[in-house]
Amino acid sequence: MEKIIAFDMDGTVAETFPVIFDSFRRTVHDYTDKWISNQVILATFGANEVGMLKELIPNYSDEVLASFHENYRRAHLQLRHPFDGIEKLIKELHERDVITPMITGKGEQSLNVSLDSLGLKDAFSPVMSGSPDGSIKAKQFGEVIKQFKLTPEDMAYIGDASTDVVACKQAGIKCYSAAWSINAKPEELEKINPGEIYTSVEQLRETLIND
Repeated sequence: MEKIIAFDMDGTVAETFPVIFDSFRRTVHDYTDKWISNQVILATFGANEVGMLKELIPNYSDEVLASFHENYRRAHLQLRHPFDGIEKLIKELHERDVITPMITGKGEQSLNVSLDSLGLKDAFSPVMSGSPDGSIKAKQFGEVIKQFKLTPEDMAYIGDASTDVVACKQAGIKCYSAAWSINAKPEELEKINPGEIYTSVEQLRETLIND
């Protein structure tokens, strides 16, 4: 087993997409009077919320971001638990002295809301959030490897997107593709990461935890 197994948040640790869609849709409507689709929101993924909101709302301001965070907190009241099996998996990784970072494209504030709401505030270390300019995951993977004085072969990442696979390849680390979200695209993931697609947390756990 790898010495570091990092986790993505959205669609990997929890089914946060409904929370995200609701928050962006309400915020965009408040400032543009338009209702946007899930696909329009998904098209801005990669950047953190600042970058996404700047793309969706022409007259972006700090007020827009504050409104989004308020909507995000409110929407998260409907989501209080991670995917089944996530807490067990993290516990078993910790028992085996595996380091479990959180590396996500989310902004720091919304990430903290999610971790608090899901009861996972102490589950991950280090915790790394995203950039308004797009994905920086490959760079962050390298920083974690350097921090613990390990090699790329010692690290893996669990993420749900094809862009996660690309970032892992750039950093030279293994990617376990999470395909258990309602928005998962297992066929697409299989093309770019063959043989490493997992449709349930338990299926991945059986691969990682060899009792």
